[in-house]
Amino acid sequence: MRILYLTHRFPPDHFRGTEVYTWELGKEMLKRGHTVLAVAVRELQEEGPLGLVRDQYQGVEVARICKRLRPDRFADYFFDPKMDRIFSDLVKEFKPDLVHATYFLGGLSLGMLKSVSGKIPFFITITDYSAICSRGQLLDRDLKLCSGPREGVRCLSCLFDRNWLFKNTGLDRWSRDHLPAWVGQFKDQPELDLVRKRNRAIQKIILSAKGAVFAHPLTLLAFHHNRVKLPPVTVLDFGVDYAPFREHRKFPSDRMRIGFIGQILPHKGLHILVDALAGISDQDPFELKIYGSLSDPAEKTYFDSLGLDRIKNQQWLGTFDYSRMNQILEGIDLLSVPSLWPENCPLIPKYGLLSGTRLLLSSAPGILVRAEGDGIDFSGVGNAARLREKIEDLLKTGKWQERLEAKAGLVSRMQDHAEALERVYGGKG
Repeated sequence: MRILYLTHRFPPDHFRGTEVYTWELGKEMLKRGHTVLAVAVRELQEEGPLGLVRDQYQGVEVARICKRLRPDRFADYFFDPKMDRIFSDLVKEFKPDLVHATYFLGGLSLGMLKSVSGKIPFFITITDYSAICSRGQLLDRDLKLCSGPREGVRCLSCLFDRNWLFKNTGLDRWSRDHLPAWVGQFKDQPELDLVRKRNRAIQKIILSAKGAVFAHPLTLLAFHHNRVKLPPVTVLDFGVDYAPFREHRKFPSDRMRIGFIGQILPHKGLHILVDALAGISDQDPFELKIYGSLSDPAEKTYFDSLGLDRIKNQQWLGTFDYSRMNQILEGIDLLSVPSLWPENCPLIPKYGLLSGTRLLLSSAPGILVRAEGDGIDFSGVGNAARLREKIEDLLKTGKWQERLEAKAGLVSRMQDHAEALERVYGGKG
């Protein structure tokens, strides 16, 4: 088959969960005899005309649509006819048998998938909550869990810092949660119209798909709760390449090395980990290693607010090519995932399971489909004191020096994942 994978970013421009998953899936599909093209956005730092760059990353052909992304320009961020035309030309040139969108938001124009609807079978993998929530994590501006947009009225505050019906902030918050959405139908609110236009377009795209893939059943429940109409659904955890971790070993250390690998943004909870570690009186027995990107101004602002100077032994180590993940984990004894949002099977804990690296996870749902084995600990969501207690206990008992012993089968092999997707593509999933 000729498969076109559509995603918002692609390595080496970005190394986050969706990008790495798409890359590893593309590599596996190539091994299985398919022809693969990945289409993604390359974000420009300055304004300029849209362009197209063709290259290859570790065997996967990539077409990168180059654009200066401006999320503050809401309409242009989600609807861009020029981007639609570029994608349409790529489809005509590549002639795919199917299109699989592992992410169809995040700077990609919604007209791209609309252009193939009814012409080429396409599938969608849900990797976060962006189809429901424009922010992607179902967290509001105060990092509180949101149950859904309620026809967009809750989104006014989160996206535009606008009230819906009342000037009083508390009263307006109550109205967004409890009053029927039709109450504001006679009030002119162009921002609300944009949100609803986006949501209607997303619903049409999802319904036009031949199938939708969900990694975690809780994510699927969130879509049902928000009454999103879905095509045939397959629940299939993300696959991972086992090979790099088969000979994993830890470099010896007399100090517990705590690792954070992920987005440097509030929903990932790094500030919770920093607060927890800063409250430990004797900081000599541990060090903190932080990996992530500061390419976005919001990431840099958040990073500067962390107060890392409160921790005696800490290192900011930036980004790395994910092909080096095993090497990075050789220098980490405890991998922390202090997320505040209901995650959707992130890859980082899977690498911890495969390498025997101890895990200290937030109790937020969705981090693992199943969590079994000695060496997996949980703390409360956003609870720095509880996280601190867990770390102090590991330091006191010396258990941080013991490998995680996870039960077999907790992580899906990419080979098995790709085989299951082939059945989905063929209508036998």
